[in-house]
Amino acid sequence: MSEPDKHHYLPKFYLCGWAGHDGQVVRYYRPHRDVVAAPIAPKNTGYERGLYGLDGYVSEAKNSIEKNFMAPVVDDPAARALNVLIERDNLKLTTELREAWTRFVMSLLVRSPTKVDQITKQAAEGLRQSLRANPEEYAAVRGANDPPTLTEWVERNAPQILGNYGKQLLPGIITHQETHDALIRMRWWTVGITEDFPDLLTGDRPVYLSHGVVDDRCFVAMPLSPKFIFFATRAQTAFDSVMSHGIKAVTKSLNNLIVSQADKYVYGAHDQHLRFVENRLARRRG
Repeated sequence: MSEPDKHHYLPKFYLCGWAGHDGQVVRYYRPHRDVVAAPIAPKNTGYERGLYGLDGYVSEAKNSIEKNFMAPVVDDPAARALNVLIERDNLKLTTELREAWTRFVMSLLVRSPTKVDQITKQAAEGLRQSLRANPEEYAAVRGANDPPTLTEWVERNAPQILGNYGKQLLPGIITHQETHDALIRMRWWTVGITEDFPDLLTGDRPVYLSHGVVDDRCFVAMPLSPKFIFFATRAQTAFDSVMSHGIKAVTKSLNNLIVSQADKYVYGAHDQHLRFVENRLARRRG
């Protein structure tokens, strides 16, 4: 059995909500100057090879974060939760499914390629700072041919430790207890869209989060499909304030946020959003 080196930051089950009768979604992206809209199968997008892969490990362990955590712990349970959220049947939304959806939302905040790269770099620098502490301990065991500092020794002899450290932190970040508890205790809503157009877009960073999860002003919004939005707030008044603008305005506002914060890709059920995306999708970042 081949190792899962396609690491999906947007799982197939999620993108399939935008798929048409042909099983494809429309992907908007800017390969050069202009945005293009082209159909693509959900399994062929929303991933990066080796995104969470650990360097220096044998093949069985290299993809362990994807194989043993992202797929079975985060994505598979979230697929069941998504169906229940869209059904809008609160009796079916068990504690187990609320926990599954909470983990999934938390994962989407940190698992995009740009975010993984940021976490990896920050973690490596933090580890370097730790290695620079207590230099006398390294000096006491340093050999004649060893480099002058422990940091240089690691960079020379085991550089994968620095590169892997941030990725190894991902499961802990995604299951962080304080953040998990704050999200799961929020009020949750699934709102349906009755208008044919505009409908909802999604992107490679599909969760909008205002303020922090422990802030009373926190507001979470995420498209579930072209016709359904997930909201979570700490207060009923925050939700009521947003919805007072009307569902059409809310849809346009969320689309604007999703496209504006996208790193590279936006997805829709059709190509009618081309001008909208063209005006909001940032020029290539990195």
